Amino acid sequence: MQPNPVLAVRGEAVVEVEPEIARIEVSVAARDTDRARTLQLLAERTAAVEKVLKSFPDDIEKSESSAIRISPQLTSRAARERDSGYLGAMHHAIIVTGFDRLGELMAQLADEELTEVGGPWWELRPGSPVYRDARVAAARDAVRRARDYAGALGSELTGLVELADARLLSEIRGQAEPTANFPARLPQRTRAVVPEELAIDLTPARQTVRATVEARFTISKPDLASVDTS
Repeated sequence: MQPNPVLAVRGEAVVEVEPEIARIEVSVAARDTDRARTLQLLAERTAAVEKVLKSFPDDIEKSESSAIRISPQLTSRAARERDSGYLGAMHHAIIVTGFDRLGELMAQLADEELTEVGGPWWELRPGSPVYRDARVAAARDAVRRARDYAGALGSELTGLVELADARLLSEIRGQAEPTANFPARLPQRTRAVVPEELAIDLTPARQTVRATVEARFTISKPDLASVDTS
């Protein structure tokens, strides 16, 4: 008995949605000739950042702080190294869900003493249902394509041989990749200058989710004589 012919297709889907979260990063620095004074300054500036974050309770989902880093600043004179002071730094990773006040939040953070602010990086949650929607849409597209090809051959789909998840990825349109950490350095000015664009509403970048599947279907014997090739 001759086996049924097999038809292989690729199903694709592209889904565009609004982001679900925004990530921002804050780096606080302190510098002094005395180690204890450096720690004190760093603690005060970190507390100022925390105070700003607490004033946005409905907009911030999570805030995490890294370990404190204190390092001596060395100068080399002749053949000797000498301490010129100490540099301290602490980093904060913040997840924001309230986008309406995001510009205001970033402006207030940037206005703190010796503080750097980066972001926002717009994202979907790792378990977002958008990814499932894209996968389902790609599988349905594979079935539609297979039926179109089978119909063109005078056949019908009779069964599924295999369905493989070929690719699923999230592409952030118009966004740069976020840096893993802020460098342990000081801003160039004693007090950060707040850019005007941070004081206004920020427009969330739409997220593009792509899903691709590969499928193989069995089809009935083609009726090639009835196929119109004109």
